[in-house]
Amino acid sequence: MAHAHSHKVQVYHATAPTCHWSWGFEPVFNRLRLVYGNQIGIQTMTLCVWENFTEYMKEYEMKWAEFNPWLQEIKETIGLPVASPLKRSQVPFNVMPASMGAMAAYRQGEEKGQRFVRAILRKSCVEGQDASAVQTIHDAAREAGLNLPRFERDLRNKAAREAQYGSQGHGWPELPLSYYTVAISDGHRHVLLEHAFDPAVVEGAIDYMAGGKLRKRKPSDIIGYLQRHGASPTREIERVFALGAWQATKKLRSLKKAGKVEEAKLAGASHWTAAIRP
Repeated sequence: MAHAHSHKVQVYHATAPTCHWSWGFEPVFNRLRLVYGNQIGIQTMTLCVWENFTEYMKEYEMKWAEFNPWLQEIKETIGLPVASPLKRSQVPFNVMPASMGAMAAYRQGEEKGQRFVRAILRKSCVEGQDASAVQTIHDAAREAGLNLPRFERDLRNKAAREAQYGSQGHGWPELPLSYYTVAISDGHRHVLLEHAFDPAVVEGAIDYMAGGKLRKRKPSDIIGYLQRHGASPTREIERVFALGAWQATKKLRSLKKAGKVEEAKLAGASHWTAAIRP
């Protein structure tokens, strides 16, 4: 969601709760918040990939036979697990309900709104669930710890949520943003990054804009991260904590052996969650 900030360095990004590019950027933005805290401003708008899948395919001149190969390309580009191949019946006709769900979730605060979007992203992009289904949206709301009666009440107020959706991005600089771009700005200069799924690339741009004056923390609390964000693939842990593949795997296996994390296979890859204590 967009908010006014007084920070010198701003990060701008357009996301959507069913967009595979957005799933790819999860480790990036989560790491930025851990590394820089409130020293930078992070502004995102939550949009919708399509309201009519048939028209979306026509717009991109894509046939169904090309859809799964395209998903495979995205998977290779973002470097994270993705549900593929999909059956045509697994692709929702209209994913705006997920975006309206995000608007309702953000009514309960930035943190819970982000957590809801994260849950929908995983369910849609990794688990292949129908993000437009009422059950999926409610499950994501529960996972995010939302007050469900309030969430449902806000969701039913369609006019207010549409107005909220349309008000996003006001006051932003005029930048060619898309789901696969991130913009870094100091108010005078802008750096536009495409496919920057390696957090180090975005950090480099931020440090350049800030003249190297920002204090950088070194994230280390893997269990705390999993508690806040839910099921995370090994590659995400690598990126958020700046670990090599063998380091991340070793740490996660050690935590699993100690009963502190649990492992599950999603989209054919290991995903980790904080163990639930009795």
